[in-house]
Amino acid sequence: MEISLIAFYIPLLPALLALVKWKSLNASQRWFALLLWLIVIISFSGYLWVRETKHNNMPFFHVYILVEYLLLLQIFRLFFKGSIKDRFWLLLAVGYTLVWLFNVLFLEGWWAFPDYIHVLEVVIMLVIISIWFRKMLKEKVIRNPERTFEFWICAGLVIFFMGNLMLFIFPKFIINKGVFIAVWRLNSALIILLYIIYTVALLWVKKAKTLS
Repeated sequence: MEISLIAFYIPLLPALLALVKWKSLNASQRWFALLLWLIVIISFSGYLWVRETKHNNMPFFHVYILVEYLLLLQIFRLFFKGSIKDRFWLLLAVGYTLVWLFNVLFLEGWWAFPDYIHVLEVVIMLVIISIWFRKMLKEKVIRNPERTFEFWICAGLVIFFMGNLMLFIFPKFIINKGVFIAVWRLNSALIILLYIIYTVALLWVKKAKTLS
């Protein structure tokens, strides 16, 4: 089976697990489950769009980025449990949405690869994740962080975003077809790894003593 095909279907693995474990999930985990199912819906809608219209599905990717960003913000707001004021999260949400709209309407447009807006998402998320790791290490509230939902979500996002950062920054400069294919195979491998880590995160739900 093609690695890209595995990458396309792999989000169903944690999404179905989240559905099975729904009653055991806390608030942040339920928002995460919603994110997974929206990703599945957007991905399959984009596939159907390409198949039926023969046009590229970049508009779906633009929507995916905004949905992912906003729901990850909500998840991290709950991770920090009130230690950061809601005004901060609202500012990040509204500010990014306005930049996203400007990018879609006046800069890159619906049909182009969303290089700039995706890089902005990556940078913001990496900063938030680094703050969470610093908070966790400083407060030492979590005795075994590797056994928590939060740790695995953050670890998965760091690996995925760092691994793809150059791809997000320079996709328009990759003109060699062989290099382009190799890069996107790497991207598929990182997607598979990310959703495997997401699945591991959900498997630790009942064992995370600090979760409510």
